[in-house]
Amino acid sequence: MKNVMITRNKGEFEKNLVKAFTREGYSVYIAGTNEPPDMIDIYIDVSDARDDGDKFTIRDGLDEDIIYGIYKENVLKSMELLEKYLPLLDAGEGRRICYLTSAEASINQTRDINGYAYKLSKAAMYNFYQMASNTLAPDGYTWRIYDPMHGEIDPAASAEGAFNYFTRRRGTENNDPLRDDENRLVFRDAFGREHTW
Repeated sequence: MKNVMITRNKGEFEKNLVKAFTREGYSVYIAGTNEPPDMIDIYIDVSDARDDGDKFTIRDGLDEDIIYGIYKENVLKSMELLEKYLPLLDAGEGRRICYLTSAEASINQTRDINGYAYKLSKAAMYNFYQMASNTLAPDGYTWRIYDPMHGEIDPAASAEGAFNYFTRRRGTENNDPLRDDENRLVFRDAFGREHTW
């Protein structure tokens, strides 16, 4: 049996994700609620904060309070939580780190002209993922970045997609260990599509 840590269990997506892991025999722990005894195999940070006031365009001027509020939730708290639970991940065998994001925050794909606070927070996290991956990959850590497509797909279906993505290994090309897809930092959505950063 493997231990899974999820940073919260409030929304429909999170509740369905907990159900999927529990159904498959995993022990699920929620940060700040029921702490794991001694180790974690899979760590899932579901932080994906937004603010209804994040509608300003570059011509409107930037709202620093909204930008900092979302940055604090999506970046600073996320980094603090990983730092807190990293020793338990070190003790586990899975060493898989999972985060939520959205294709809306992709610099290459977005067509929006607002929502800067959310997108800035995710851009900061993308840099964090890369730096942390560079540091932790030599110790056997693998990463999963996932877009649950909130509001576009049923939360239960999205959670099932997340479960499959978080628990399965990505393959090697022609069984060549030098062409191992696990070494690539990517993010996929609930339909399994890969997105650019």
